[in-house]
This record gives sequence, C-alpha cells and structure tokens, in this order.
Amino acid sequence: MQIFGKEINIRYFLYTRGLPALIIVDLFLITISLIFEIPNDVMLNIQQFDLIVCIILLGEYFLNLFLSGSKKLYIFDKENIIGLIASIPFDYILLLILPVALPVVFLRYLRIFKLIRVVKLAQFDIIKDLFRKTGLHKVLIGIFITILIFWAAFFLFSPSYGWVDDFYFVIVTLTTVGYGDVTPKTYNEKVLAIILILIGVFVFSAITALMSSFLTDRILDDDEEDRVSEIQETIEEKSENIMAEIKSVRMENKQLKDEANELKAEIKELKDMINKK
Repeated sequence: MQIFGKEINIRYFLYTRGLPALIIVDLFLITISLIFEIPNDVMLNIQQFDLIVCIILLGEYFLNLFLSGSKKLYIFDKENIIGLIASIPFDYILLLILPVALPVVFLRYLRIFKLIRVVKLAQFDIIKDLFRKTGLHKVLIGIFITILIFWAAFFLFSPSYGWVDDFYFVIVTLTTVGYGDVTPKTYNEKVLAIILILIGVFVFSAITALMSSFLTDRILDDDEEDRVSEIQETIEEKSENIMAEIKSVRMENKQLKDEANELKAEIKELKDMINKK
C-alpha cells in the first residue's frame, strides 16, 4: 500500500502505530475517569473500551509468546512481565471474585505501565536512546515511588487536608512549583515538606543535567554524521571525477591504438607496393 508516494506495510503500520495510539487513548480516558467526576454511562463506556484494549494486548502478548523461539526468555523478559501486568484488568477480576465492594479502581493506575508497550511497539528510537544513555527511566520510576511514599506519609501523619490535597501538595512541592495555596501546618507536615523540597531540587536538577547531556551528545553526533556525510560526498565526487578521467584516458588510448593500427596497415601496404616493383 502506498501513502504519500511511499510503500507502507499496512499490518506493520497498524502494529507499530495503531496499537500504541489505541493505548495512549485508553490511558487518557482512564486518567480522565480517575481525576474527574463523569456520568455513569460515560464511565461504563470508558471501562468497556479499557477492557477491549486489555483483551487486545493480552492477545498480542500470547501471540508473540507462541511465535517466540524461546518461551522461557520471552516470559521472563522484564518488558514482557511489565507489559503483561499492565494488560491484566485487575479491577474487573477482583470485582468478579470478591463479593464486597473495594476501592480497586486505583488498580487502574497499573495501566501506566502500558506506556512501556507504546515505546516498544512504536519503536521510538530517540526515546530508547534517551533511556539507554541517561537511565532516565530509573529516575522516573524513583519519582513515581517518591510520590506514592510521601502521598501516603502526608495522608497518615498530616490531618490538615484530605488525600486529594495531599497528592496535590506532593506534586506541587516535588516539582518545585510551590503555589502556596496548600501549606504545611503541623510539625510533621513541615518536616515532610522540607524533605520533599530537598528531594525535588535534587531530582529535577538531575533530570535537567541528564537531558542537557543527552541533547548535547545528540547534537555532537549529528554534527559528526554531517561531517562524515560531507567527507563521503567529497570522496564520491572525486571518485566520479577520477573515474571520468580514467574513462577519458582509456578512450584516448583506444583512439591511439586505432590510429597505430591504421598506420601499421598503411606501412604494410607501402611495403607490399615496394616489393611488387
């Protein structure tokens, strides 16, 4: 199939672009459903869409497992384990198994791991290079764990606000934004806030340094590639000129040989005429 004059494998395109887009839409809808109050019928549609996406991802997982050469290596691969966890609808399973209503809705936050599937399926080379060269994924995991720990700490040891305000304060403080609308009041809250501020300064300074280093290296790599390309183009141009000159010399040699053969033929004719006389 041709799109914009380029030959594209439609199955490969759907797998590397369509499926990641579906996951991103699913994550967006889940985030909306967890943050905002929405009508029950819309919530039901989002849950059904999420379940369909989970079924598709589970099918993709087991299909790749069936096609893989080593089943053991595929099963114990870190990315595949995380992808499998993100694809299982734990909230639905627990609601079916457990007779009592539990706040299992927060298990949907496990779907955030679907972003790993997006990166893996879409083959975003720049993101893979970023994680491989800087270890940014480890920093992001550390930030996620820090948010959960301090959110729980504020919820347990600071009675001034509710869990939503606690989560809001953790995010605002960790990112060093500090709007000031939610402030620590008790001794425990102030101690936790001081620790969180120090962690936030360190973490985001480290992220800035990692991103600057990565972008600088990428610019230098691009410049090096440009220089190599220029050298290759120069070499190719000179090679073409040399080949053209060699071809011209060969043609001149051929003409000289032809003229020499003609002279030999004329000399032979003259000798024959002389001998006849």
